[in-house]
Amino acid sequence: MSSELPDLDIDAILGDAASERRSGEKRRALSAQAVSIAVTVGWLVYVTGWSHWDRVIDNWISALTMVFGSFVAGATPQGGGAVAFPVFTKGLEIPSEVARTFSLCIQMIGMGCASAAILIRRRRIEAQVYRIAAPVAVLGFFVGYFVLSDRDLPFAPSVLPGPYVKVSFTLLTAAMAYVTYLGYRIHALQVRPRVTSFSSRYIATIVICATVGGLASSQVGSGSDVLIYLGLVVLAGVSPSVGVPTSVLVMTTVSFVGFFVIGIFDGQLAIGLDAFGDVTSIDGAAVSADGRAAVFGVGDALEAQRFDLFGLWIAAVPVVAWGAPLGSWVTSKLSDRRLVAFVVA
Repeated sequence: MSSELPDLDIDAILGDAASERRSGEKRRALSAQAVSIAVTVGWLVYVTGWSHWDRVIDNWISALTMVFGSFVAGATPQGGGAVAFPVFTKGLEIPSEVARTFSLCIQMIGMGCASAAILIRRRRIEAQVYRIAAPVAVLGFFVGYFVLSDRDLPFAPSVLPGPYVKVSFTLLTAAMAYVTYLGYRIHALQVRPRVTSFSSRYIATIVICATVGGLASSQVGSGSDVLIYLGLVVLAGVSPSVGVPTSVLVMTTVSFVGFFVIGIFDGQLAIGLDAFGDVTSIDGAAVSADGRAAVFGVGDALEAQRFDLFGLWIAAVPVVAWGAPLGSWVTSKLSDRRLVAFVVA
C-alpha cells in the first residue's frame, strides 16, 4: 500500500514567510514609536503641570538646533552634541561647559530613544565590543569629569582653556570624517559583519578608544561614539551598518551616566530664574557674572539665553525623542557606502 506525499507549494510558503516577516517588522516599528510617544506625553504633562511653557518658548533656538542634531545622533556615530556643541559655543556664545552638559542631557533622551529603537527592531550590533567599551567609557567619563573639571565653579568647566576644548572637539570630528572617507576612498577595508578576532591587541585598542572617548565626553559631551566607531569600522573592518548602532549604544550609556551625575546629582539642571527670566542660582547656590563666565556669589543675573541649561534642555526634549529614532531608521535602509558618505558629510 503506497501513499503519495502532497505537493509542496513553495511560492505559498515563501509568501507566508515574507508576510510574517513584514508583520513582525511592523509590530517592532510600532513598539519603537511607543517609546517616543511615551516621552512626548510625559513631556507635555510635565511642561503643562509645572507651567514651563514660557521657558520652552523662550528657548526655541535649542529645539531648532536639535531638529538636525537629533537626526545626526541616531543616524551617525556622532551624538547630538556634534551639532549642539559647535552651534551653542560658536554661534550662540554659550559657554562650552553649558554646551557639554546640555549635550549629555539631551542625548540621554534622544539617543536613549534611538537605542530603544535599535534594540526593539533587532538591528545588528557588535555586542562583545559594547560589553567591553561601555564600562570603560563610563570610567573614562568619571576620570575626566572629576579630574579635568573645576567643580568649584558653576557648570564645572574644564580646567583646560576654553579654546583648547573647542579645538579638540573640531579635530576629533574632522579626524573621524577624514579617516572614514580615506578608508573607503582607497577601498582598503574588507567589510565584515562582526569582529572576527578579539586578540589582546584589539581588546587593548577598544579599551584605549573607550577611555579616550569617555574623557572627551566629559569635556565636550561626545567622543565615545566617534572613537568606538573608528575602532570597529576603520580598524576592524566591520560594516558601518553594525558600527553605527553599536557606537550609539555606547554613547547612550555614557549620556545616561552624565545626565544623572552632572544634571541631577550635581544639580546643573536645577536652574533658578528671577522675575525677568535670567539665571540667579544653580542647585540653590547664588551665581553672578564675572565677565563672560559664571561664578558663585551674589551679583548680576546671568543671561538665560546662555546659561538657562534646564530651559535649553526641556525645550528640545520632544524634538530629539522623534528625531534620533528617525535617523536610526533612515540609516538602517542605506547601503554601507551611502551610510559612510552620510557620516562623513
